[in-house]
Amino acid sequence: MRKSIEWMKTHRLVSFFILTLVLMYILFFLAFYLYQMGLADQTLLQVLIVSMSRLAVYSPVLAGMLVTRWTIPVRGPVSASKRWFTFGIVWLVALIISTLDLWRGNPDPTVGWVPMLIISIPIAILPAFVFSSAFSQVTSLRDYLSTLVRPRGHIIWYLVALLTFPVIHLLGVAITNLLAGRPSLYNTYLNPEILSATLITFASVFFYSGGVNEEGGWRGFAQRRLQANYSPLVTNLLLWAYLVVWHIPNDIVEYRDGGYLLFRIGLYPFITIILGWIYNRTRGSILAPVLLHASMNSMNTLQTSIPVTNAGSVLLILFAVFAVFYDRMWKKLPTDYPAVYPVDKAA
Repeated sequence: MRKSIEWMKTHRLVSFFILTLVLMYILFFLAFYLYQMGLADQTLLQVLIVSMSRLAVYSPVLAGMLVTRWTIPVRGPVSASKRWFTFGIVWLVALIISTLDLWRGNPDPTVGWVPMLIISIPIAILPAFVFSSAFSQVTSLRDYLSTLVRPRGHIIWYLVALLTFPVIHLLGVAITNLLAGRPSLYNTYLNPEILSATLITFASVFFYSGGVNEEGGWRGFAQRRLQANYSPLVTNLLLWAYLVVWHIPNDIVEYRDGGYLLFRIGLYPFITIILGWIYNRTRGSILAPVLLHASMNSMNTLQTSIPVTNAGSVLLILFAVFAVFYDRMWKKLPTDYPAVYPVDKAA
């Protein structure tokens, strides 16, 4: 173990990428195997299967935390009350969100709230553990996760993170309708049921499936270190290539027709650039890309009322190109920029 940690100290990024991939593939496919065996009709096994799948997609931020803790284990004084208070508040909110999300997606109306609540109790520990680690005794973990609870950057960039995808979707629909000679918002509608489902999806993604779990690793750990040696553009293209591989288990299970691969290759590089751009614009704040990712994924719930359009995809690509040229993302950031890890530690 000591030799492994010593190797990890000089290969932090490689260690992160290996650990992230191993955790994702093993846990996700094991959970899927148990589900396919028809073992998901027992409450305890349901807890195990859902927990394993959630743990699998938490691999980016957990891998980042493990590598950070193992390679820079220096400790310092910290308020234990702040850590436990943060843990308790996040756990309670995440518990409610997970229960609502499971209940909303439950196909069996005879199953009540209690099983959903039982399943959610251990799952809610994941975001609570990550957020509370911003007050860890390990100083490197505090530095790593601090922007989850003390975000940096101007508030305007958090509004950009929240509104980018809703605005692009609406503009895409409007352009498509106008070109077809219809009113700009023809065939779009919203009602309280759709809005509540979208809010639940947003919160669920924020805590469990793309927000804290992914961006805490991709931005907070990997992008910050990659930018010590590469420009933001090269950094995010490298991350995109890795993310295609990391998402394979999920894409195989959920999108068996293979069509989603076109999204990963065709649009996801531009989405990755926008996520990285928001991270840099907020001076390395993890919370901003977390909000952007949650906003992006929650739009899936609105597809019946605000459909995805080719015009929207073009607007997304143009926005990413604008970000590249506006910030000259082909140029390296200054070494003392908060979104850049110190060069001598970024291996």
